[in-house]
Amino acid sequence: MADGEQERPNERRGDAGDVVAGAVTLRQAGARSVHAREVSIRQGGAVRVEAQEVEVIQGGIVLAQGHEVEVTAGGVVVALADEMELEASKAVAVVARGEAGLEQSAAGVVAASSARVTDSAVGVILARHVEARNVRVLFGLREALAFGAAAGAVLWTLGRWRGR
Repeated sequence: MADGEQERPNERRGDAGDVVAGAVTLRQAGARSVHAREVSIRQGGAVRVEAQEVEVIQGGIVLAQGHEVEVTAGGVVVALADEMELEASKAVAVVARGEAGLEQSAAGVVAASSARVTDSAVGVILARHVEARNVRVLFGLREALAFGAAAGAVLWTLGRWRGR
């Protein structure tokens, strides 16, 4: 470590492996799994994180589960949360019981009770209430239903044709 840089008690650097603690900070580190009350990842990553509060800055997580999940300038493959916030980030799938907020971000699928999306791109968005400004959505609810019905009809027809 450089002069003046000290590792705090619950701060990990390098390969942290599996971590279980009250509060964990991964700084330029990686972990297989993290189970904690609060998790902070700075320029690092984890395969699986379960915590009440998850904050990621310039890092990534494969599976994030928590009450509040916030990702800034990073990425997450799947996020399951009560409240989700993406800022200048990307996600494959976001599932939020409450509100999902995206600002200058991209997501494949967003499913939430309420979605607040600003200056972002979303593949499919499923929400009771959507507040959107300058958003590009590939599939809304109507488009997704129409696509599913068309795909189902085509697959049914091909299945009947193959059966003969």
